[in-house]
Amino acid sequence: MEREILSIKQKRLTAAAHLHKFLAFAQQLNAAVAIYRLPNESKIQILCDLSGAKNINDLNLEDLSSGFLMHPFQINIDKIVHFNADILAQIDLEISTTSTDKLVSVEWRKSPTEEIEEKIDKASRFDFTLLSRDQFTLSTSSSDYIKMVEQSIEHIKREKFYKVVPSKVKSIDHKNDINIGQAFVEACRKYPNAFVNLTFSAKTGLWFGASPETLIEEQKGEYFKTMALAGTQSKSVKSIADTTWTQKEIEEQAFVSRYIINCFKKIRLREFDEIGPKTIQAGNLLHLKTTFKVNTSTTNFPELGSVMLKLLHPTSAVCGMPKEAALDFLTKQEKHNRSYFSGFLGPVHSEGLSHLFVNLRCCQISNHSVTFYAGAGITEDSKPEKEWEETEMKCQVLSDIIFGN
Repeated sequence: MEREILSIKQKRLTAAAHLHKFLAFAQQLNAAVAIYRLPNESKIQILCDLSGAKNINDLNLEDLSSGFLMHPFQINIDKIVHFNADILAQIDLEISTTSTDKLVSVEWRKSPTEEIEEKIDKASRFDFTLLSRDQFTLSTSSSDYIKMVEQSIEHIKREKFYKVVPSKVKSIDHKNDINIGQAFVEACRKYPNAFVNLTFSAKTGLWFGASPETLIEEQKGEYFKTMALAGTQSKSVKSIADTTWTQKEIEEQAFVSRYIINCFKKIRLREFDEIGPKTIQAGNLLHLKTTFKVNTSTTNFPELGSVMLKLLHPTSAVCGMPKEAALDFLTKQEKHNRSYFSGFLGPVHSEGLSHLFVNLRCCQISNHSVTFYAGAGITEDSKPEKEWEETEMKCQVLSDIIFGN
């Protein structure tokens, strides 16, 4: 029987319009959707779980089916969620172009039934009013955050820990008219080196992010990667090669690198490549990055991904060092629930590749408000007012895109 509608695969719409259809479809059919663009790639990947995603109590990466993973900062507060890859699609987006309204088509990688495709095609509007009201009615004030930084420095001086990463929230009201699809496409254009992601499910709500930091990258039977990313400054020089770093920032990055090496030592892994540190750009911000790579084709360690995830998370870049003492401090001092901020997320077992990113530069979108999350690494040499300014810069990464400032 001849189809009565033109297939969404054949329809040429803007990328933003296609994304809105998938979001609206997931909301209307209680499904889950993960939309993402890997760093330095031109294709937007779309994954739908028709069952609405599944909660996981314990993470064993090797046991998961192909899909998308969202892991919270603390699993005793929020759930690990896995989106199964029931439907896979992609949109080719030329990130080099200055235009964000180019007409494109959807290419199915794992096709839906004709009935489901028709429902995706007919879906058009994501209803923000159906989202729950944001739990945060007030943003973290500058005085509260500065006080927390001052307490952090006091604890460091008393040798309770060496580094800690207090976070804040910044909530901005909206009128439920956000063009989130357009914001996603704009983030892809503006931040080509970031993992741009947009996820929705009844279990997690609506999250949007552009993370600069890989937690792990694992190609089955070939290699395992992780990175140390720390130190932040606004880009103020013409060439990245001219960037200078303070002793505080260099020390902060060294803490993260040392933490990763100590994790390798715990599992007696001695053969790895260490590349860096070097300066990288993430939007208008600069960071120090060191990459660690293991050749797994010569290492008989098939569970390396799961083992390292449990050792690494939460890293000293989002929590502190030593981990237990820093986490105890943050649990007592932070007045908000981090939820999926500073957890990790990304595709798993996609053609043999699992690529998980620390959930940074992210926000949760709710009915009438957008809550941005940011943190700053505190060492003994930290300046409280400067750390507040750093968190403001980090929140601005997405707020400028969403609200067009």
